[in-house]
Amino acid sequence: AAGDASEEDDLARSNKLSLMMTGGPSVKFHITNIHTMDELKLTGNCMKGSRPILSFDKSFDEREELQLIKHLFVDVFGTPRGHPKSKPFVDRVMGFYYGDGKIWVRNYQILEQTATTAKEAAVQKKLTGQAHSTSLIEIGPRFVLDPIRIFRGSFGGQTLFVNEDFVNPNVARSQEKKEKGDRYVRRKGAERKRKVREREIKENVPVDPLADVFQ
Repeated sequence: AAGDASEEDDLARSNKLSLMMTGGPSVKFHITNIHTMDELKLTGNCMKGSRPILSFDKSFDEREELQLIKHLFVDVFGTPRGHPKSKPFVDRVMGFYYGDGKIWVRNYQILEQTATTAKEAAVQKKLTGQAHSTSLIEIGPRFVLDPIRIFRGSFGGQTLFVNEDFVNPNVARSQEKKEKGDRYVRRKGAERKRKVREREIKENVPVDPLADVFQ
């Protein structure tokens, strides 16, 4: 029971995690499904301080609110050209994908492998036009951002967008507890009715005149 309570507390804390991102207009997100690099134990890796390539799916060019969020992500996660602390190489990709009304964020290592033999190089060049292959390996962390509201100003101001499908986690959790309570009440009511019915059946069974014949 203590373990269940601890898991419920962890879930409650994770459901309350939110993020406010600003860079002119500001966006409030609800963060879910967070998985850290230590938890995932993925094989991807990257150099500390390396610059990411930011990859967005086509939804970020089709929906107005996502166009604004895309510009904000570029400002927050991108590296300004010529920044004195930026590294002169790129070895990872941050991917942003829109699905189920939420933004799914992933972080990948760019892995380039060179053929070890002339035969492998020839086969690789025939397939891709290059003697080396490039692939992506997930590094982590991964998380999901659920847009709640977009404001015109920094951390406030006129509301430009409201996610009508967003349900407050506290409200959802309260509704879930109420449904569990209703199911418990119905189950206990059914048990009481069954006991009353069993008692009535026992009380109304006619006496068998031959019940004591063989005793």
